[in-house]
Amino acid sequence: MSTPALVTISGIDNVSADDFRSLRLWLLDADELPGPVELRQQEPAPGELGGVTDAVVVALGSGGAGALLSAVVSWIRHRTTDLTIKIDHSDGTSIELTADRLRGTDITQLGAEIDRLTHRLTPTDAAAPSAVEPTREPDRTTR
Repeated sequence: MSTPALVTISGIDNVSADDFRSLRLWLLDADELPGPVELRQQEPAPGELGGVTDAVVVALGSGGAGALLSAVVSWIRHRTTDLTIKIDHSDGTSIELTADRLRGTDITQLGAEIDRLTHRLTPTDAAAPSAVEPTREPDRTTR
């Protein structure tokens, strides 16, 4: 049995601690994500009583990238704010998702986008052979 990969979902723009808590609850409701879904706290600055929630960390098993991305995209499409999040895989792959871009996408295009992003977030040794090697640069899905 392989060790699950860790995926960190952090905020780029307009993402609050409440958003991270909401996303965590949304991911916990996703049956396809059996691994732990935890909030990450920044270390408190000197003189502060506690840290600030700054990310959600998910342990992904085999085939979990598609389920994670589907759940995250669904959560983003239900948000009323225009936020941008970044998903960092423990192998160094990074993807950025923007709410206004995802809300304006029809269901067919959205499915294709989730498939494309899943391929990027799946470790290359587990992915199907491809003529195009995935890059390690962040994927900005903005207009």
